[in-house]
Amino acid sequence: MNNYELTLILRIGDTLESLKTTTKDLLKKHGIEIQSEEEWGAKKLAYEIDREREGFYFFFNVQAPPESIQETINDFRLNNDILRYLFVKRKKEKAPQN
Repeated sequence: MNNYELTLILRIGDTLESLKTTTKDLLKKHGIEIQSEEEWGAKKLAYEIDREREGFYFFFNVQAPPESIQETINDFRLNNDILRYLFVKRKKEKAPQN
């Protein structure tokens, strides 16, 4: 299992709460464990994405097997309410040397 940071930009609308739940369920379906999550809230986008000027930002620290990342990305691509996503592999922290 590797550690990743996941940033999501979701479409703002009436279904935002159900979209949050659906996204978390999708991560669990692929064996991804959510270590922590932060809601960064609605923010204005630097440029339009699918005619949207604002998006709701989510940030997750997760643990996942490497093969599940691509499967999750494939499912993200099928959901039109997920405007953008980014998985970043976190480096392992080294113990301080004395």
